Amino acid sequence: MIMRLFGVSPLQTDLIGHYPDLAGLRRSAKSNAWSQVAAHFEQLPVRSDQSVAVRVVAETPGSERFLEQVVNSERNSSLARTLLGARFIVMAWEARGRTFAKDVDPSQWQFFFGYLERAERLLAEATAMDPTNAAAWTERVILARGLELGLDEGRHRYEQAAEHCDAPYTAQRQLLQNLCPKWGGSVDELHAFARDCLKCAPPGSLAGAVVANAHVEHALDIMMAEGALAAEEYIGQREVRDEIAAAAAHTVLHPEHRPWHGWVSAHSVFAFALVTGGDPRAVPHFEALGSRVCPYPWEQVYRRWKAAFRRLGNHRRPL
Repeated sequence: MIMRLFGVSPLQTDLIGHYPDLAGLRRSAKSNAWSQVAAHFEQLPVRSDQSVAVRVVAETPGSERFLEQVVNSERNSSLARTLLGARFIVMAWEARGRTFAKDVDPSQWQFFFGYLERAERLLAEATAMDPTNAAAWTERVILARGLELGLDEGRHRYEQAAEHCDAPYTAQRQLLQNLCPKWGGSVDELHAFARDCLKCAPPGSLAGAVVANAHVEHALDIMMAEGALAAEEYIGQREVRDEIAAAAAHTVLHPEHRPWHGWVSAHSVFAFALVTGGDPRAVPHFEALGSRVCPYPWEQVYRRWKAAFRRLGNHRRPL
């Protein structure tokens, strides 16, 4: 089934390919239809994770011009400030590029921090206007990392997001990045946070994927220090693979699981972690994904990551 599917279908990496119900939101953003954009968010379930919908608007090229006009006209709109702040965060990372920090030139850093500072002002206004705006708090977790505000500030922003969202998977993934050694955290903090997310999560939620994220980030840290073979040996340990599989069974593979925005990311990281460890329990995640996949964490390891995803999805064999 997967081989036939990959043989005729390109991989779906765009958010609309993952979540077709958000296509109307993107069309509204492209056509500068603020009333329709706002109406879409009003229709989302109360206390749901709205961060993916926010990113659909934020990743729409040129949307900052439209959103700046809305912010100027809608003086009390927390949503407008959230969307424009998120757009500036996207633009900041585009300006920085994906190279190592040592390879980023001064002009790139100038644009990077300039956009992040503008985003921080807007998102601080958004959360002041509406302290229950979990999506804005989630974006501010990213800013705590990019602006180097420290782990305590990142945790505070995450706690605000989690307080006002029943399933804060996006915020959990973002704080996990803050806790990585490369951002000043440690692998012990990574795993402690991920296990706590799983422990507190209702069956069928997406939170268990954070356990897989933590092991992947641990492996990536080993890869940078000791090479790919050492990273594969780490994630191939039986106890590591068992913990990842148990997290999947409690969340995305649980009978009570109902796909919500973010499920493609969750299955993508489970598939990567288990197949990297040579574990056949990767199969149901590849089957759930079909031709959908999130670039993370595949592109962190493979130069031709799409080909690697197809190959491993077809053959289900260890790296």
